Amino acid sequence: MSPIVIEDGDALAWDREADVVVVGFGGAGASAALQAREGGAEVILIDRFGGGGTTAYSGGVIYAGATRFQREAGFDDTVDDMLDYLRQEVGDVVRPETLERFCRGSAADVDWLIEHGVRYSGAAYLDKITYPPEGKFLYYSGNEKSPAFEAKARPAPRGHRAVGAGFGGAHYIAALRRSIERAGIALMLHTRADRLICDRAGRVLGIEVVALDRSQHARQQALYGRASPYVPHNHGRTERALKAMRAMEERHGTTLRLRARGGVVLGTGGFAYSRALIDRHDSEFARHYDVTHRLSTMGNDGSGLEMGLSAGGAVGRMESLYIARNIAPPEALLDGIIVNREGRRFVPEDAYVSMIGGEVAKQPDGDAWLIVNARSFRRSIGEALTCGWQRFKYFGVPMLVNYALGGTRRGGGATALARRIGIDPAALSTAIEQHDRDIAEGKPDLVGKSEALRKPLGRGALYAVNMCMSNRHALTKFMTLGGLEVDEDSGAVLRADGSPIAGLYAAGMAAKGLHSNGYISGLSIADGVFSGRRAGRHAADAAQALNDRRPIEAA
Repeated sequence: MSPIVIEDGDALAWDREADVVVVGFGGAGASAALQAREGGAEVILIDRFGGGGTTAYSGGVIYAGATRFQREAGFDDTVDDMLDYLRQEVGDVVRPETLERFCRGSAADVDWLIEHGVRYSGAAYLDKITYPPEGKFLYYSGNEKSPAFEAKARPAPRGHRAVGAGFGGAHYIAALRRSIERAGIALMLHTRADRLICDRAGRVLGIEVVALDRSQHARQQALYGRASPYVPHNHGRTERALKAMRAMEERHGTTLRLRARGGVVLGTGGFAYSRALIDRHDSEFARHYDVTHRLSTMGNDGSGLEMGLSAGGAVGRMESLYIARNIAPPEALLDGIIVNREGRRFVPEDAYVSMIGGEVAKQPDGDAWLIVNARSFRRSIGEALTCGWQRFKYFGVPMLVNYALGGTRRGGGATALARRIGIDPAALSTAIEQHDRDIAEGKPDLVGKSEALRKPLGRGALYAVNMCMSNRHALTKFMTLGGLEVDEDSGAVLRADGSPIAGLYAAGMAAKGLHSNGYISGLSIADGVFSGRRAGRHAADAAQALNDRRPIEAA
């Protein structure tokens, strides 16, 4: 929707005014609001739902180096080691000096979160895992120990999980919510952001919103809860909930105009719920959209991006997606090898989940199978059933469902198995023989799997676990990583010519940032804090500069 364009901000009858208006109460929005308030700004924080966003459902992990908790666990991680590693993961998606600034400030960002009530611990889990078990809050959350990365950067566990039972995101957001309330930040929940309000020069002066009547808040939140990102195969459920919410907002909503003297900060998340945007930027992945699992809440509908675009903003890395395929837990599956339709290995089996998922998506027709021997397959079932309630629910159950319904096949050997899954028997036999022979002869792994996890498949019965993109039971989790182009010093949204849009900022997954080249656990929250604080700081400074000029202009 196009912005509202006005001649004079002082002539408009605003319903509410503040120095900074932050749109989206997730991790990035909360960070922006708190930082702006610390800068002396009067802040309004709005959210279409009850607040928390996707961050509240996340693992609550922040990626940070050279922290007190690493030292407590016996690791002497340094900023330079972290920088050497992230140069490989982040690449050129941000300027080198921006990446260095992030790394040098990451421990301070953790300390800032602690000041706002988030708790961390040095209790470490050091084996390969997607998410640490209960009682462990520091772990290797990326590819740090993979041989290709370890060759260039000294590894250290940098995934800091917020302390609390279950996934840490709920504890993380709860702490920030309490801090927001103590700070006197005005919360406008159950309020949908609709259109920016600009002057004729293109400066963003405020935003038009639709505030849902208080009598409908509980009903709307109940609909929101039914569409949890924890629940697989929820496309139909969420689309029905969104339709009901839109009707509710149109019937029981009040249109308000909020002035933002220093600027509007968009912390609205990504666009996993916008099939149109997915199709526009990655039509190949969009073919599988209906059988994927959106690892996002309904607020990630691209509305913030569309508002930024409507004001003349540019976008970047929109084709970059987090596509996740979990293997461990159960850890026994790391014994196997992943092959494509041609019977060829193409990714280290112990790579980070998004590297595995991203590489599967690139294979012909998105086809891939995880080949394990009978011993490892049986052991994986035992591990899935005994890994603790939290991990059983989120990792064990999906894997067991895929075994039962996803087309898992058994064969007496490579030839029989290949025929059952429709790939060339000779090619699969060759892949298995080379894998086992390289182990026996002490040769490096063909695709770079960690030495400690290499085990021969041997002779005898084999299983093929269906990892194909077309298999809805494989539970392909995805979220978007691209967003609005921003100035890396201020967080201001940029036009295509590189000029900033006055009064408009973006942070977190609404902006192109550290996470946009490829995702590792903790980088999204870390970037949300980094970019959110940056945007909040500069918006507060802009408001202060305007307020300082007012008496002079009046004189």
